[in-house]
Amino acid sequence: MKQFWEKLIYSRYVIFHPFDGFYEIKFRDRGDASIATLFLLVNGLLAVVATQYSGFVVNHANPKHMNSLLIVFYSVLPYLIFVVGNYSTTTLFEGKGTMREIYIVLGYALVPVIATQVMAIVLSQFITADEVPIYSLLLAAGGLWFVFLVFTGLNTIHDYGFLKNLVTLAVTGFAIGVILFLILLAYSLIQELVAFVQLFTREALVRLEGWLL
Repeated sequence: MKQFWEKLIYSRYVIFHPFDGFYEIKFRDRGDASIATLFLLVNGLLAVVATQYSGFVVNHANPKHMNSLLIVFYSVLPYLIFVVGNYSTTTLFEGKGTMREIYIVLGYALVPVIATQVMAIVLSQFITADEVPIYSLLLAAGGLWFVFLVFTGLNTIHDYGFLKNLVTLAVTGFAIGVILFLILLAYSLIQELVAFVQLFTREALVRLEGWLL
């Protein structure tokens, strides 16, 4: 438990000293996948809180149509797809990072997003329409910080240079597109299969009923 808390607190060092922090995670096992998972889930739960409790000036969601599980799912899924896409890409480009390390980088990089999201939710309760740009700027700052941390983290764990990291990220974007296409294709096939089974079952029941009568 003590080791868990030490690694949790270590995330604060990582976000302010990303090169040294991710180096320690890579070569001295200072990171933890369970902590990365915690940050990922907290980010998903904050998406639910933001959708339901953000101030009316910035919140245009209809609470009657809100599905908390779907919000969490759609908040977590992109990061998992990125992990798979980046690992698939970097194995072709001699990347030294493992899937676990990529996952940890993404999880720890979410800390500023979580922090700014909490501040934004609180701020949204008090701002007026003229102050919405401040709210947007706060969220944008968290997003840019996240991007910087992911870039430096991947650069460190894969032992890449700046340009090679950019190239692999571009190829990762293509890999993510392929993964999404396959997911949609599988979803479409499953829908068609379910529809066929339902139609077959309904037809079988009608015929069975006719035979019994």
